Amino acid sequence: MSRLLIHHPLTARKLIEASAKADSSNEGLEGLLKGGKSFVIEVLGKENGEEVGSQLFSRDMLRWAEKEADWYMKKRVLIIPITSPLYPPLLRECSDAPFALYYKGIRSEENSESKIFGGRMLSIVGTRLASQYGKEYCTSLVSELALEVSKLQIISGLAMGIDSCSHLAALDNSLETFAVLPSGIDQIYPASNRNLAVRILEHGGVLTEYPRDTKPLRFNFLQRNRIIAGMSDALLVVESRISGGSMISAQYASGYGRDIFAVPGRMSDANSYGCNYLINRNVAQLVLNGASIVNSMGWGKDRISDILQQPTLFSATRELKAKILLSLSSVNGMDEDALIQMCGGDVGDMSLALLELELDGEVRKVASGGWIKC
Repeated sequence: MSRLLIHHPLTARKLIEASAKADSSNEGLEGLLKGGKSFVIEVLGKENGEEVGSQLFSRDMLRWAEKEADWYMKKRVLIIPITSPLYPPLLRECSDAPFALYYKGIRSEENSESKIFGGRMLSIVGTRLASQYGKEYCTSLVSELALEVSKLQIISGLAMGIDSCSHLAALDNSLETFAVLPSGIDQIYPASNRNLAVRILEHGGVLTEYPRDTKPLRFNFLQRNRIIAGMSDALLVVESRISGGSMISAQYASGYGRDIFAVPGRMSDANSYGCNYLINRNVAQLVLNGASIVNSMGWGKDRISDILQQPTLFSATRELKAKILLSLSSVNGMDEDALIQMCGGDVGDMSLALLELELDGEVRKVASGGWIKC
C-alpha cells in the first residue's frame, strides 16, 4: 500500500469523491476501483498518480483510509505532507524527515495557507528526573529569551521534567510552544500531562509522525527525538545523564548541523554528566544565561554584547564565591540550603558559584553531601 495513502488518507477521500462526481451512476469507491490507474493519474496528476496508481488498491484499505480521513477532519487535525508549505522548513531538509506530520493546534482551524512553524525555533530537552536547580534554570532561561527574542517558538517532547518545564515556561511568557509526541495524536503521553497538552493546543500545538491508535513504543521515542532536533534552529540541553533521550537528540542535532547549547552542572551530579560531557567535547556551547544563546544565534530585538554582560555577571559571582569561601571550613561540610541562608542568592546562583569553585579546586563535595573548603 502506498505511503501516500497510509500517511495521507485525505488523498483517498479526494480520489473517492472525484470518482463519484465523474460517474454519478457509480458509488465513489466502486467507481475508483473500476477506473484504475488512469483515473488516479487524472485526479492527482502524473507524479503522485503514478505512485498511488501503481499500487493494488483493496476495497478494505480504501475504506480504512476514508474512515481515517473523516476522523482527522472531524477532530480538526491537519495532515501535513512533506511537500506542503506548512511543513517545518528546517525539518524538510533532513534526509530522514517524516513523510507527513499530524498537527493540531492554534492554526489547524484556520485557512490552510496560514504558516504554522516559523521565526526563531529553539528545542529544549533534558532529563525526566529534573532537579530543582534544572527546573529553575530552564524557567529562567526561557523568561530571558522571551524578553530578547522576537517570534520565538519553543519545541519539546511533553515528557515529565525538563520537557514539561520548558512548555510551561513558554506558556507563562506568552510564547508559542509545540509538543512532539511519540504516539498517535489521539494518545497523549504521559497521560498525566493531558491538561498541559490542552493548554499547548491553545498556544502552539501538538504534532507527530504517527497515525492515530499508535502506542508510545520505546522505538517511537528515539524516532521522535530526530523531529525535535531537526525542526529547530538550535537545541538546548538543560539536564541530562550520560545516556538517554537528550543525548540522542544532541546526536541528531549535531548530524543536522544545528547549534547545540548545554547548561553546566556539578561534576558529582549524575543529572549533569551529559551536559558537562557535551561541553567538554566542544559539541555544545556552555550556557550561563539567555544572552549566551541570543548572542551566539544572532537573535534578539536588540543584540546585547557579551562584553556588556560580563561585568555584572562575574562581579556578582565573585562576591558570592568570596562569601562561600568565608563560610566554609576545611573539616565540617555545609549543604547548599545552609550556604544560601548565610550567603544569599538563589539555588541557580549558588549551584553555579559552587561549580566554578569546584572547577578551580577551591571546594569539594564530601560523602555527607555537604561542601568543604580544600
